[in-house]
Amino acid sequence: MDRSVDETARLLRAREERSLRLLLYITLGGFTALTVHLLIQIAEKPFGTAGVAIVLGYLGFSIAIAVGLLLALRQPRWVGSVGIAVAFFSATFTAVVALVMWRGFAAEAPVSLLTKLPLAAAGISSMTTLALTLRPLYVAIAGAGVVLTLLGFYGLAALDPMTTFTSNSAQPYVGPAVSTTRLVMELVFVSTATICMTFAVRFARQTMGEAIALQRSTDQISRYFSPDIARGILGGGDAFLRPGGKEQDVVVLFSDLAGYTRLCAGLPAGEVLAMLSEYHERMVAEIFKSGGTLDKFMGDGIMATFGTPLPTQDAADRAVRTAQGMMAALATLNEDRARRGLPPLVQRIGIHAGPAIVGNVGTSQRLEYTVIGDVVNVANRIQAKCKSTGRLAMMSAAVVSRLTRPVASEALGLVALDGQPLPIELHALTT
Repeated sequence: MDRSVDETARLLRAREERSLRLLLYITLGGFTALTVHLLIQIAEKPFGTAGVAIVLGYLGFSIAIAVGLLLALRQPRWVGSVGIAVAFFSATFTAVVALVMWRGFAAEAPVSLLTKLPLAAAGISSMTTLALTLRPLYVAIAGAGVVLTLLGFYGLAALDPMTTFTSNSAQPYVGPAVSTTRLVMELVFVSTATICMTFAVRFARQTMGEAIALQRSTDQISRYFSPDIARGILGGGDAFLRPGGKEQDVVVLFSDLAGYTRLCAGLPAGEVLAMLSEYHERMVAEIFKSGGTLDKFMGDGIMATFGTPLPTQDAADRAVRTAQGMMAALATLNEDRARRGLPPLVQRIGIHAGPAIVGNVGTSQRLEYTVIGDVVNVANRIQAKCKSTGRLAMMSAAVVSRLTRPVASEALGLVALDGQPLPIELHALTT
């Protein structure tokens, strides 16, 4: 199964677990309050022993069930079972409470009394609380229980010889008569509320799933772009998700670890991966800190662009600031590696600026956001040239000309680059 689907299900299950826990705490508090109230009433004015026993027995049983379900919620695998139990408890709540109160305190009253209780209101209240779980099944179970309770109580009343059915009369409220109008209205209201709330919860659950997926997409985009740029992309709509690009001025930065192959010789793959992850983590943080875009990893190498996807006037400044930050971050990392008895890492950085095509390359099924142009090749060649010049970071004159503030650097003059027909003027960053 797709990992994103599993994660969405996990988050929804966590929401369900929190809602069920809240409902059970409310139930526990409510039944405890009723028990205390009843005991106070008994102390002030004793009731019949049988009635008190029935009511107290039901309240005690309900409290025990609530406590048991709360304990069961400690096990994630039981969340669904607890939810079903709570739903069935809500479905039978109105019926059981009405019967207990009738037999416990008004046994001499006719059966028609059951039809005069606010069953519909109590049932809709139960469904409303269950909607917090975002489980349509729970709402449907509770609503079905209320409908069956109404039909059952009116059926019991019909079996009582004292009961008469009438409509548009005050008799159902002051005598033993039963109102057919009230029956129809309550059935319509409860059935409608059940159906509507079930679909509303279903839609809410779908919406939450979509929101989780969208947040996950946002998090994934944030792995490649700085936060400000990621927000711009997300606000760009479908236009950003189509193949194609546009020409604009960009600054490209390449970094690479010197002696990487020798450094990895003899090391287990897990240690190599851990070393790269540690290095990449700190370098990418510097890229994002300056508002750069992570284009790709190439083994130990990193390609970052500035002035993408949206052009910026200070793209060159951002790139140089990133290079300086990367060198400082590597120095800190090497101090940590020295304490662990590990050899230091040495990186080379090359920066170049110029026009390029910026956009999505590929098909509608598989896209890669990147930069295409000679500026990319030259930046990579500058990084490679650091080896023969003995410099840690170099930039082209094109980058220097775009800087809006001075940077400590050393002019190296014209330097020939592999694969380039003409030498270009380079400057080395100095600390």
